[in-house]
Amino acid sequence: MIKKYNEVVLEGALDLIRGFVIGFLEGSKIEGEAIFNEDHHIEKEGAFGQLMRLVGIRGDQVHLIVGAGFYELLSEALKKRQQEINITTVSVKEISMAYFDFTYKAFTRELGSELKEMFGAISRDPEGLHMEAGYKPEEEIRPEGKGVETYAPLHEYQLNATGRIHGPVKDVIDFYGVVEHYDMVELGTIKIEYVD
Repeated sequence: MIKKYNEVVLEGALDLIRGFVIGFLEGSKIEGEAIFNEDHHIEKEGAFGQLMRLVGIRGDQVHLIVGAGFYELLSEALKKRQQEINITTVSVKEISMAYFDFTYKAFTRELGSELKEMFGAISRDPEGLHMEAGYKPEEEIRPEGKGVETYAPLHEYQLNATGRIHGPVKDVIDFYGVVEHYDMVELGTIKIEYVD
């Protein structure tokens, strides 16, 4: 069964919110139940939301992804301390899934094999990550490029691929965190879809 996650938008100072949430997690001995969008390249608001914040209609907002059970505990703790801390819950939305687009290139067979294995291993399990249709790594071998320097315009081996990965939000964030460390992988922001 897929664990349910909510996106919670809190208004207040980032350091105060981060301190309260992390302190609550530590005090409750709960691990891995709060993900700050700022830390994980997650798209958090559209152009309208940015404009409202820039003209001063809205204050600082912190977007947080939390397990549904943890949200109930956190919400109760915030209510108990509402006279002492200036944190307001702006919205809570149940997340249905997340996704991101990617492109990668490799100019060595070793890196090409590693990337094909990593992206190709994405589960076809209905509860795991999925690769959107159309993902097809394309290899090109040019014997005339053999021995040319690494940054030259002609390479003996080249692998190119583009695609989109979607699935449960925590799985998407975890996979993104692994592949973002590869120089030859370009990633779009993580986008979230919500339960209607």
